Amino acid sequence: MAKRPLSEQFREQLQELGSSLAAHTRSLEQHFETQEAFLTLRHQELEEAQQALPGSEEALENLETALAPLVNGDLGSMTIPELRKLCSKAGLSGYYKFKKGELVAFMQAKEIAAPPLPVKKLKKDQLVAIVEALLAART
Repeated sequence: MAKRPLSEQFREQLQELGSSLAAHTRSLEQHFETQEAFLTLRHQELEEAQQALPGSEEALENLETALAPLVNGDLGSMTIPELRKLCSKAGLSGYYKFKKGELVAFMQAKEIAAPPLPVKKLKKDQLVAIVEALLAART
């Protein structure tokens, strides 16, 4: 058996490696093209689905407005003892002399935020507004 020079062996191995890398690169290019097509199609599907979602921007804004007392709280719907307790927790003083409206204005001036309103404390008109906003956003 004749010995081949080392340079020929390296040349053959490099050619095999180059062929293998070229085939792998072509395979990756095909994969990326397929993925790009898939992502483009999926993006179009998501845009169509978003457009088909029920509810307009106005309906969603109405829902946010209706849910605001529930989420952000409402000083006006709290009782005077609850307002005074909130003032006390905030470390305020001189609030006992105020009537409810003055107390609410005082707390707003001091930037005291109302706690979220429990569902039990919602008034009938607030509940109706929430349900109507939910129904409008749904259709």
